[in-house]
Amino acid sequence: MGWSILSFIILFSMLFVIRWSESSDNVDFNIDETMEMVELRLSGPVHLPEIQESSDSTESLIEEKIEDKPLTFGTDSDEFSDLENSSVPPMPLFSKTPRYPDSMRKAGIEGVVVIELGISESGDVLYGKIVKSLGKEFDIVVVEWAKNIKFYPAKTEERVPMKCRINLPIRFKLEG
Repeated sequence: MGWSILSFIILFSMLFVIRWSESSDNVDFNIDETMEMVELRLSGPVHLPEIQESSDSTESLIEEKIEDKPLTFGTDSDEFSDLENSSVPPMPLFSKTPRYPDSMRKAGIEGVVVIELGISESGDVLYGKIVKSLGKEFDIVVVEWAKNIKFYPAKTEERVPMKCRINLPIRFKLEG
């Protein structure tokens, strides 16, 4: 109890000395005239507009075709079968999501990217292709993330591990 009273007295005296010292007499603490509060609000999530094709020049058509090609990694194969109703789907070993691209977060853009994955009998991701894009920055983040995922493998009805192909949706949602 004695220390708390002593601390209170010291703090109170320091406040008194600082507030009414000579150096503070010349300082103008009225800063309301020089500062203005501005409130910024987004009306809602911003969605990227659809790209419209134009036939102005052949160079723009070539650029658009290059951009239209979805990001992929690995090699697609007929060995990756679609899951049947009796199959047990693969399950990720961890649930860490890809990082949100900083520029897209600042722009307030959110949505879903869907990636098609080819998964081996051991649960490794051997193939990936963006099926539904939300923009190049999101696609790059999702592809890099998907290369490092490990799954419990899909299993047949007899519980034998199998190669499979799945579509994995990744939701990018701003908090708040």
